[in-house]
Amino acid sequence: MKRSFGMLLIVCFLLFPVIVAADENEPPTNSFLADSPWAMSHRNPYCQASSPYPGPEAPVNRINSDSDYLLGQPGMITIAISGTYPDGNRALWTSAPTKVLKIDPNGNTWDYVDKYDKETITLDSLATLSTEDGLTGAYTLLDADNIFYVPQYTKLSAYGDSVEGDVYSSIELKREYEIPSGYLSDPSEKIVGLTMTYDGFIVFVTDRGLLCAISRDFEDAHYFSFEVGEEISNSIACDEDGGIYVVTSKKIYRVQWSGSSLSTDEVDGGWSADYETGEAASGLRLGDGSGSTPTLMGTGDQDKFVVITDGLDLMNIVLLWRNQIPSDWEQISGTKDRRIAAQVPVTFGDPDAVDSLSEQSVCVRGYGAFVVNNQLKTSFSNGFMNLFASGISFNAPYGAEKFEWDPASRTLGSVWVNTKVSWPNGIPAMSADTNLIYDVGQELFGGWTFEALDWDTGEKVFSFRYGTGVLFNSAYAGVVIDKDASLYIGAFGGPSRLQKR
Repeated sequence: MKRSFGMLLIVCFLLFPVIVAADENEPPTNSFLADSPWAMSHRNPYCQASSPYPGPEAPVNRINSDSDYLLGQPGMITIAISGTYPDGNRALWTSAPTKVLKIDPNGNTWDYVDKYDKETITLDSLATLSTEDGLTGAYTLLDADNIFYVPQYTKLSAYGDSVEGDVYSSIELKREYEIPSGYLSDPSEKIVGLTMTYDGFIVFVTDRGLLCAISRDFEDAHYFSFEVGEEISNSIACDEDGGIYVVTSKKIYRVQWSGSSLSTDEVDGGWSADYETGEAASGLRLGDGSGSTPTLMGTGDQDKFVVITDGLDLMNIVLLWRNQIPSDWEQISGTKDRRIAAQVPVTFGDPDAVDSLSEQSVCVRGYGAFVVNNQLKTSFSNGFMNLFASGISFNAPYGAEKFEWDPASRTLGSVWVNTKVSWPNGIPAMSADTNLIYDVGQELFGGWTFEALDWDTGEKVFSFRYGTGVLFNSAYAGVVIDKDASLYIGAFGGPSRLQKR
């Protein structure tokens, strides 16, 4: 018995450093989300869009048009991967403007399991859809019971399997929640952002600044309103301590969730901070102020921040202290708030740059932060026209840049720039296992590609064309990394997959 116990201690001692090293940059697991490699938009409540699982390390030999395209359902912005079903398989869940979809990704082929028509979309309303309308169903999440939560204007819907535990069963609408009209400030108000707290409440926010924490059975709802005139055009983040992070057109907030109330008062653990805002830039940005969902940086004993890009013509990447501001911290000259820990211009390698723009949230792993250029050469007043124009090589944006926080000097600096890459509108994803960052790029003659850059150097590792034409435009969609080194992307005409073969 003593010998066995001693051997156990030796094994634990040998394994422990490996486990810590592998997980030191991984946010805490939210047990109320699906036990999956990608359960929600931006992967987890920290919204880092980075994963410990491997992506592909080299281009595949081919993409099979019969097994890797599922065209015909446009407008899929994000894809969620389910937990494991009893038979060992998983399902993909996604939302398009008119439908909720369940996809079978198992094996070498994939196909729709079911398509569920949304009740709130009609043919008449389709005629007036805009890129802004797409935001109301863009951010979704899948919980530990494989219930898929989808916002649609002022309604939150919960979808699941008609036969519990059956990966191939049809979709069933389980329940719906409508925001009481008395809470709404505008007839056109709609739900935009969505996350899950670490105590299992769903939190959503509307574009007019209404925040709600609601139980998953929709029986217990708690509301908080920001100041009149504050608008929101992206999703929200939350941490394990009840901090909910919201960027409006005026300020950035930590709204503290106690389990029964929401507050921005410092005495309750909340705060608000000013940042450099501005009117919505023309092109691919969808609202005033920041174009990014807040991303949380720092785990364990690391320095902890909220990371955004701001609304200036020459955009900055901005880090704000997430918790208490260090007592010896002096406000950075030229910043609007003492809470700002770094405010660095994003130039994408052009020392003479006078403007820059990113609509994507900042991709984070450890102290690294990555942004892509979304500044079109020429933009239009119509959002869909800008979306399509971003795939035209002479008009598309070029450039990507990585920054890194130095905890010793407490400064943020640019570590590399790639001026040739063009990832015009897709949300990138990073794999810590392969040390690569992935996104969808455009190339000459209307080609759309899965591409990878080295996280440490910015050098391109591969570029692989998966389709040609507008149907393959990434259209604000986010790259998703599965456990088997597959990549998924929603795209304008439907989802595509890059598999390791």
